[in-house]
Amino acid sequence: MTAHSVGQAAESGSTELHLEEFPEGQGWYIMQCAHKRGIDLHETMRELRSRVAARAGVQRMLSAGGEHTPESETASAVAAAQPPAGSGLSLPPGFAGEIARFIYASAPRPVVEVSVVAALGLLAGICGRGWHIPQSGLNLYIVLVARSAIGKEAMHTGISKLIYACQKKFPNADQFVSFDDFASGQALTKGCVENPCFVNVTGEIGHKFSEMAKDKDPAMRSLRRTMTNLYTKSGPDAMAGGIAYSDAAKSVKVNVSIAYSLIGETTPARFFESITSDMMSDGFLSRFNVIEYEGERPDKNRNPLERPDERLVHRLADMLQQAQQLYLTDKFQPVQREAAVALLVEAFDNECDRRIREAGDDETQRQMWNRAHLKALRISALLAVADNYIAPCITTEHFEWAEMLVRRDIAVFTRRLRSGEIGEGSDEGRERKLLDLCRDYLAMADADVPGSWKPLEGLRQRGLVARKYLQNRTQRLAAFEKHPRGHKAALETAIQTAVDNGHLMPVSKARLADDFGFHGLAYAVLNVGKFNNTNWMQDVLERIGEAK
Repeated sequence: MTAHSVGQAAESGSTELHLEEFPEGQGWYIMQCAHKRGIDLHETMRELRSRVAARAGVQRMLSAGGEHTPESETASAVAAAQPPAGSGLSLPPGFAGEIARFIYASAPRPVVEVSVVAALGLLAGICGRGWHIPQSGLNLYIVLVARSAIGKEAMHTGISKLIYACQKKFPNADQFVSFDDFASGQALTKGCVENPCFVNVTGEIGHKFSEMAKDKDPAMRSLRRTMTNLYTKSGPDAMAGGIAYSDAAKSVKVNVSIAYSLIGETTPARFFESITSDMMSDGFLSRFNVIEYEGERPDKNRNPLERPDERLVHRLADMLQQAQQLYLTDKFQPVQREAAVALLVEAFDNECDRRIREAGDDETQRQMWNRAHLKALRISALLAVADNYIAPCITTEHFEWAEMLVRRDIAVFTRRLRSGEIGEGSDEGRERKLLDLCRDYLAMADADVPGSWKPLEGLRQRGLVARKYLQNRTQRLAAFEKHPRGHKAALETAIQTAVDNGHLMPVSKARLADDFGFHGLAYAVLNVGKFNNTNWMQDVLERIGEAK
C-alpha cells in the first residue's frame, strides 16, 4: 500500500489499519494514521512490530532450520539485563527505560547511572527542539559524577552503538549527536548554527569546569556564557542570538531556537572542587542535572551486547525521522499532561517556591531549587515523547520518576555543600565539615584507627580531638584549601566558629600535658551526635578540667 493510498484510507470512517500492507520504515506514518482514527497508538505499534517480528522469525527459522538467531538472543539479553536490587537509581519508565537497559546490557561494566545519563542525553539530543512544554524545549545539561575506572565510557559507546544501528534505517541519525569538543563560546555558537538540535557528548567535563572557574581564559568565559544562554533558547518562540564582530563578515546570526544538550562525565574531586560560589549564584550550575554514582567498580559483564535488537532500532529510527520532519517543516509538537500530573506539577512548583523563600540571601540554596521545577518537567516530557512521539502526554509515572531524579540532584549538592566539599565553600559548611570529622573520628572502632594516630589514642578515647588531626584531615578539602586566606586561616576560623557555637571546647595545655603527655592543642567535642548530653561526656568534662 502506498503512502497516498494509506492517507486516503485514514480519511475514511474505518478504524481498521491493515498493518501488514505498510512498507517497512513507515512507523511514523502508521502512528499518524492511527491517531487520526482515535486508535490506541501504543497498541497499534506493538501489533505492527509483533507481526513484523513474527514474519521475520518465520523466515529465519525456515532458512536456518529453526535455530535461534542473533536478533532473538539480543532481545532476550536486553530483557534479562536488570540492574541488581538495591542499586539505588531505577531505570526510567517506558521506552526511555528500554534505551537505558540496552546501554546497561552493552556496557563492559554496567552501571545504572551511566545508562540513565546516556539515555536521557540521547533523547534530549533528538527531541529537544521538535517537542516542547510551555515556554521551553526539552534540552538537558547532565553531568555524571563517579570515581575513575567504573565504566563511564559506556555513556559514549552505548550512544554510538544506537546511532550506528539507526543509520541503516535513517542515514541522518548522527546529526543529533556530536562528540566534538567546543573550545569556546564562538565555536559552540557556530556549531549550533549548523545543527540546531543535538546532544554534545563530552568526556572529563570536570576539566572544563576547572578552567571556567579560574575565569582567566577568555575562551572558557565565552563558553560558559554561551552555555548559560543556550539553555533557555530551545522553545518555539526563542531566538538564540549570535556573535557580532566589528568585521560584519565574521558575524554569526542565530534567529531560530536552538536545542543544545550536553552530557559529560567527571570524577567527584575534579568536579565539586572546581565549583565556585559564582557558578552557584549566577545560575550556571542550576542548569545542570548532576547524577552521582558512589558505588565501587562493578563486576565485568561477561556477555556485553554488541548491537540493539531490531524493534528498538525501528522505534528509535521512527522518532529520529519525526524529529527531522518537524524541523524541516518548522513545526513544534506540544507535550500534554494528564489531569493528575497537573496537580503533581503544581505541588512541586509550590515547594520550589517555598524553598527559595526559605533560603533568604543564601544564593546557593536559592539556585538549587530555582530550576528544579523546569528540569522535572523537561525530563518527564522527554519520557512522554519517547513513549508516544505523535501525541505525547506526561503520565504520573513519568513525572514522579523525573521529580525523583531532580530531588537526587538537589540532595547531592546539599550534602556536598554542607560538608564543605564544593569549591571554596562557606564558613557554615567548613564548621559542619569539621564537626563531621570529629564525630567520625570519635566513633571509629579501635581497630580502624590508622597507625599514625595511635599515639593520640588516649585523647580519642576521652572524647578529645587534637588540632593536628583536624589539620591533617582538612588539608586536601577544597573548602579549606581554596580559602582566599589559605588552609590555616580557614581551619582557625572553622574551629573558632565551632567553639563560639558551643560544639567544641579547647582544653588547657597544662591538663593535656599532665593527663596525656600531649603538648599540642586539643578540643573536647561537646555537642555532636552521640556525644551530646551523655554520662560518658560528663565524665570527660570532669576529667579535662577548666578550658584554657
